[in-house]
Amino acid sequence: MALLKEDEERRVLVIDDDEGDCCLVEDILNEDGLQVVKAVGGEMGIRILSEEEFPVIITDLRMPDVDGMAVIDFVRKRQMESLIVVITGFASVDSVIEALRLGAYDYILKPFGADLLRFTVQRAFDYISLRNEKDRLKFFELVTQLASTTAHEVFQPLTVLLGEAKGIVRDAQDPHIREMADHILTEARKIRDIVRKMDNLNEYVIKTFPGGHSILDIERGSSHQEDRE
Repeated sequence: MALLKEDEERRVLVIDDDEGDCCLVEDILNEDGLQVVKAVGGEMGIRILSEEEFPVIITDLRMPDVDGMAVIDFVRKRQMESLIVVITGFASVDSVIEALRLGAYDYILKPFGADLLRFTVQRAFDYISLRNEKDRLKFFELVTQLASTTAHEVFQPLTVLLGEAKGIVRDAQDPHIREMADHILTEARKIRDIVRKMDNLNEYVIKTFPGGHSILDIERGSSHQEDRE
């Protein structure tokens, strides 16, 4: 699961063959802190979408070069997760229904007010937030299942290893062998604590290193406390 980065979450692509309408939408959404990219015409819109994705796309339905239906079809065939809001100046129920059937998220009829535009776009971003949270929880469920299975498979041979190491520490006559066994026992106990933390993950916590590499932080995400034994 790939979640949007914070600086990408508030980006909108506006596609309309009327540059004045593009600028109008841009001015309204900029007031709400959204980053707007304008595409004058469907052909330019598809060219931009070939290079990058946007959480929300606003497109006019009727354009002379490439219409809004083609934009929707392009987005869906490329399996983008963008939410598409269609704008039409034609009170045609059939065209709106067809756009929604193809995968559009919502629609706005021209002429529209700034409040309606803001409400519709904000609702789209709210939906994206809920969808991302649902995906995150589903991913965490899979991670915990994998961690629990791995912990179960590792713990059994690890228990045998701990028992053998304890026996050697207790019974070995050679100090060097006893020292080596004690070192093995210490490290095996560390592995045991890691395994138990994996088996007790209850929170999705990510640790990010310099350079952007991220891992699951089982130390902070687990309810297990280290054994003092």
